[in-house]
Amino acid sequence: MTDTLVIRADEAIALRLVQAIRADAETVCAPDTVDLVSVTFDVAASGADPASLAYKPRIDRKTRTILFTGGAAEGAKGIVMTATAVYRITPKA
Repeated sequence: MTDTLVIRADEAIALRLVQAIRADAETVCAPDTVDLVSVTFDVAASGADPASLAYKPRIDRKTRTILFTGGAAEGAKGIVMTATAVYRITPKA
């Protein structure tokens, strides 16, 4: 059994990447709110220091109710991880 409190580098990268993607999604959809529907990560390289990477979100497509988005974590040697995400857009009441 592993210690669930230990966060590995790839998990820390995934967390930072999805945080960057969500922040971008919230900005694009403001004042409406966004709720994560799905996310997929692809790891291109391992062993990178999460703090040394650049996290670059992108918007693929936005409809009235759905946002298709994603991003990449990049280091000096190129892309370390990519992610694609779908968010539901809920109009502010």
